[in-house]
Amino acid sequence: MLISAGLKDYYPLQNRFNNNIRSAVYLLLCKMIRQPNFAVLEVSLNALNAVGNSSYLIKPNIAIVTGIGAAHMSTFKDILNIVEVKASIFDGLTPEGVAIINKDTLHSDILIERAKQNTSNVITYSTHDSSATICPKSIQYSKGYTVITIDFNGQKYTYRINSISDGMVENSLATFATLSHLDIPLERALENLSTFKPFEKVLNLKEVETPNYKVNLIDDTHNASLPAMINAIKAFNTQTKFFKGNKIIAIGQISDLGKHSKSLHLQLVDVLENSNADYILCMDDALKSVVTGVKSKNITWYSNRHLLEKDLLYLNKPDSLTLLKSSAGGTEFPKLAKELPEKLNKYNINNSNTSLFDGQSLNGRSYMIIDENYNVIESHNREHSGTIEGLGPIFNYLKAIDDNVSEDTIFIANWATNNKLYYEGKETTTYELMKAMLNSPMYTPSYELSKYLFENGPKRDEYINSKIEHLSLSNSVAINLTGRHTMRERQNFTVDDLFKILKAYKNTLFKFTNEIIIGRKYNSGIIKDKDKFIIFTSYPNLNEIKNKLNNK
Repeated sequence: MLISAGLKDYYPLQNRFNNNIRSAVYLLLCKMIRQPNFAVLEVSLNALNAVGNSSYLIKPNIAIVTGIGAAHMSTFKDILNIVEVKASIFDGLTPEGVAIINKDTLHSDILIERAKQNTSNVITYSTHDSSATICPKSIQYSKGYTVITIDFNGQKYTYRINSISDGMVENSLATFATLSHLDIPLERALENLSTFKPFEKVLNLKEVETPNYKVNLIDDTHNASLPAMINAIKAFNTQTKFFKGNKIIAIGQISDLGKHSKSLHLQLVDVLENSNADYILCMDDALKSVVTGVKSKNITWYSNRHLLEKDLLYLNKPDSLTLLKSSAGGTEFPKLAKELPEKLNKYNINNSNTSLFDGQSLNGRSYMIIDENYNVIESHNREHSGTIEGLGPIFNYLKAIDDNVSEDTIFIANWATNNKLYYEGKETTTYELMKAMLNSPMYTPSYELSKYLFENGPKRDEYINSKIEHLSLSNSVAINLTGRHTMRERQNFTVDDLFKILKAYKNTLFKFTNEIIIGRKYNSGIIKDKDKFIIFTSYPNLNEIKNKLNNK
């Protein structure tokens, strides 16, 4: 903790890492028998809740509340419930004790009033409100550190912290308030703050070498609340001016928010829109609505960490800066953050194309030639196979095959995507719609066949998810119904995904045609010859693929 860094000359007793729950606090209190010069205890809500207020046992000389925010909301009724529990830390103060409160935080007025019920020594701090007891004269963000200057009791103090976040600047003001109330040389204690090192995954700015250049990561996957997520994005903004490459924000969900999850995540929309990011990459269902809400950024939602990692590796070009932020649990995002530096060390794929999606399509060009016994007889770039389109229409087709659909007459409904070819009232058949699914269909036939096959959208999703699980496909193969590429929903399938479908359905796939084509700018699919097949992804020229098959 920052306070402990200031007191390093006195070897303070303190929490180990963030072990701040009730049992850990009680164990620390037992260690007070050693009679340390100072004890710095971080106390969680768990140690202050209705089970019993530990502040009565701790009896602090100084009690601090640094912030109120939406964390662990699944176990609290609302934010005011959290305020009430945090404010109870002041109940253990003696009349001579000191209460230190962040005046910038939510409901600071409630905290101040509660503190005044227990002591007359209430100190407030703020990064911008000059009416607070402590307010900095200046805050200067530099590359990897921050310098703060404070005028206090007629004297100017300047100190440095090895952090880039507003949150740590605020914490340093609480630290200044604490140190100034102790009988120690204040200047020396402030010098010691420069020795403070955040936890490894707390806004940790580090340089990573790839085989050809260097990139920069800010890893903040230690944990997340809404204020912590916002704080991380603001910290990222302070650093972007120091780097010339891509500026990237990659985030996973804030966990443990319960029924408040959607409304709290939506508060990230404005923060992300006003960030300095060139690209924003989001993972987990909780962030889908955030991606929809952000209008003015290159923002994309990912269904799994592997695909997000693939794009993140591509975007990390020379002197880029990437923020990695999520909760520590309830999401696979921290695994991505852990693996990314090593993956970057080895990344040697061409990422020179300025367009992410064009570049990934060209890098994803791959094919496999399969004999009549479904053995692979030739392949190219199989390990890097990929697309930007999805298999939504193909799942419509598979459902029709599974149901042994008969040739029924259908009249096209009133869809917003209707055109001169597909218009309201046009007569067609189920077979014609099935054929359309096999050649990069327009939106209307996909909608019409889906309406015929499925009772509703959830039933369609249930079928697709069960088929993905049964065939062991990636969950990114069909994010939307039409299969069309969109910037906001990242889809991807590989030649191996198509191979699994071919082996499962064999010649029933080719009821209407020997060619299954997916995509428009980049072609993927399966083509059947007399005694062999070719499976391919992301080829701009379909003739190139046909020539490979004919020449085999």
